[in-house]
Amino acid sequence: MEKGKITSYTEQDADSKGFITYHSFNEAELKAYLEFINESLKEDPDVKSSLPINNDEGLIEISKDGIMICKLINVAVPDTVDERTINRKKPLNVYQMTENLRLGINAAIAIGCHIVNMNPQSFLSGKLHLIMGMVWQIMRIHLFKKINLKTTPEIISLALPGETMETVLKLSSEKILLRWLNYHLKAAKQSIVVKEIDEKLKDMVVFLHVLGQLDSTFNKSSLESSDLKKRAADVLQGAHKQGVKSAINEDAMIQGNAKIYIMFCSLLFNANHGLYIEEVKKKEVEKAALIDEAKSGTKEERTFLLWINSLNIDGIYLNELYEEIKDGLVILKIINNIWPGTLVNGKYEKNPGTNKFKMIANGEYVSKLCKDKGLVTVSMRSSMLIESNPSLVLGLIWQLMRANYLQIVGGKTEEELVAWANKTVNKPPGIKNFKDPQLKTSLFLIDLMSNLQPGIVDQSLVTEGRTDEEIVLNAKYCLSIARKMGAKIFLTWEDIKLVILHLII
Repeated sequence: MEKGKITSYTEQDADSKGFITYHSFNEAELKAYLEFINESLKEDPDVKSSLPINNDEGLIEISKDGIMICKLINVAVPDTVDERTINRKKPLNVYQMTENLRLGINAAIAIGCHIVNMNPQSFLSGKLHLIMGMVWQIMRIHLFKKINLKTTPEIISLALPGETMETVLKLSSEKILLRWLNYHLKAAKQSIVVKEIDEKLKDMVVFLHVLGQLDSTFNKSSLESSDLKKRAADVLQGAHKQGVKSAINEDAMIQGNAKIYIMFCSLLFNANHGLYIEEVKKKEVEKAALIDEAKSGTKEERTFLLWINSLNIDGIYLNELYEEIKDGLVILKIINNIWPGTLVNGKYEKNPGTNKFKMIANGEYVSKLCKDKGLVTVSMRSSMLIESNPSLVLGLIWQLMRANYLQIVGGKTEEELVAWANKTVNKPPGIKNFKDPQLKTSLFLIDLMSNLQPGIVDQSLVTEGRTDEEIVLNAKYCLSIARKMGAKIFLTWEDIKLVILHLII
């Protein structure tokens, strides 16, 4: 790819009904994604011989066997994929590639990627827009790793008047970036307010002012010039001085590409966020974050959030659980997704906005539908969503998630599933229920998968599960084998160790 050259790509795609969709992206995006892959995996023994990737054909080719995608997921969230389960001995046949791709796709879903219309064939047939979409989401998760209060306590300085630490803890990374930009703009005595990280940033004015706050020696004289390319060059030079290393060039910066600006903002924040709090306050925030991490609901919240996003309901992708379901519409659409045809027009408010009475009316309809479907509604009330009551909200979503999973397995009860699993494994006495302590070793689950798909388990990698170390190894292996078989699982190895399997059944 020639430096500075911006080429637009358009890819045609037909869905199952024959409708044609056109997907457009430009070379600036592609170049940034390739740099991420090349830099992240340059020392990886299984991938480095195929690097560096220099163009779209190279990206398509390296994506086909699934190894690169699995490795990239572990860059974003270490240990998500147990690399012992990756088929690596080349040449790989189509079946082995498909297993790797299935593992990668399901692992991507587990870390929060929004996967729509993607399957192993998407990679094998070289669907560039889908491959780029996957890489972007993994890259985004990687870039956002430090942009949260747990990792960067200084973010507490971005709290608005009246906000609690708990509120800031739940902010999405993108919202933190927005507040961060506006914080420095305000400090620079600018009246500009950034509402979205989008094409409006292409005049470079915001970035020039923010860099001026991060570095008192930064020269903002290009603000007086109408040459956007010169402004962009100064912005990139200033960012480089702060420690930002990126393939993004001035041409890319003035194209108005939102993804490029999200990348740039994330890289700059990670290099030097310019936020400061006193050491005493920092320790206080760190302690609060650890307490929040230890709450039982925190893990459940993340699990439920990922499950909701995995349903691929049109128009629904949540970054925050409580705030984004207050108006009841998301829960109503989830109910309709599990039981199609449930929603009746005229029975709920389609555009409640911030009207409290309309939101409560939707909450009342949620309670009625749940009762109609046989869910436990004793503690439910019409205002529970708008009040963001954790115990009631989590209890409701858990019941919906459980109903969805039981529906997937043909409407069987938990007792029937336990009986089926014991019969399949055929090693008496089996398990009593899904809270049986013996499940912590993963041996029963691994035996179950081995019987369902002979050859999928390499028994030489299975330990006896007698020590903590062996239990962890088995749990990680167990999850990756399940994903390799095609299962969408949002548990972590810690959940298996603690026998929290009831979260999905």
